[in-house]
Amino acid sequence: MNTILPIISSILLVMLLGYGLSKKLLTEASFWQGISKLSYWVLFPVLIVHTLANATIDAALLLPLCTIFIGALILILIYCVVVARLLGQDGPSTSSIVQGGVRHNGFIGLAVLFDMFGLPGQELGALMIAVLVPPTNVLSVLSVSLLVSKKQHQSLTALILKELLRNPMLISVAIGLLLNILAISIPAILDQSMALMSRAALPLLLLSIGASLKIRALKGNWLPLIASLSTKLLVFPALLLGGALWFNLAPLVTVGLVIFGALPTAVSAYPFIQQMGGNAKLMADIITLQTLASLVGLTFWTSLAIHITGLTL
Repeated sequence: MNTILPIISSILLVMLLGYGLSKKLLTEASFWQGISKLSYWVLFPVLIVHTLANATIDAALLLPLCTIFIGALILILIYCVVVARLLGQDGPSTSSIVQGGVRHNGFIGLAVLFDMFGLPGQELGALMIAVLVPPTNVLSVLSVSLLVSKKQHQSLTALILKELLRNPMLISVAIGLLLNILAISIPAILDQSMALMSRAALPLLLLSIGASLKIRALKGNWLPLIASLSTKLLVFPALLLGGALWFNLAPLVTVGLVIFGALPTAVSAYPFIQQMGGNAKLMADIITLQTLASLVGLTFWTSLAIHITGLTL
């Protein structure tokens, strides 16, 4: 706990710095939109490609990781729908609660794993993103399309393919894995350039995540917010921890899974819900609340996983 809390707190502080800068010093929305686009479309994909291309990937991990992630995603989707319906939420609001459960901010997860475990943690985080992104996007599109009647007339297959093909993380994962599998070495000059860009990716991403938070607007119906918060504070990390213990995975992999389970939902869920006709205001509140509460969730679940596995930091 004494080691974990400072690491996670430092990441949250960088995000809060981004929030403060967006309110007091760098107040132009266009500036932060530019930073967000640069990070999302260029810097983070370069980081993923560079990491996966040079990583030592244990192929035996892929099947258990896929099984655990897909199983947990389906269960959390069912949980979100059932809880939302019990609370009397309509389709658009239910779709926002579902996005709060099935989407994950892999940028924060990668930052936590890198700060805690260095390059092995970064490689593990990139591999988990590679496994998590495809089923997350499929379930996101499928669930929102079925819950929001506005989009029900459109082809589910077309919507899913559109989301997958326009996702820069999925594209960068495919390129990185292809280079790794084919043992293609990145030329030295390009490799150094990619390494420099990679070092800029996480700080800028964390600042832009903070700038996107809407803390002052956090108000309204707290029942759906608490329901959504329970997915990341309780249910999803518990499912992933149980799956890791069931497959008897290595301590580092188990801790990595739990960290990804406790991550707040992705900031990209807001424009996605807005585009698909969901409850955008609720989605913005869920993103903000989950991000702020992740300090508690990540600290608790990471500490528990380290205690259970006996992993030494």
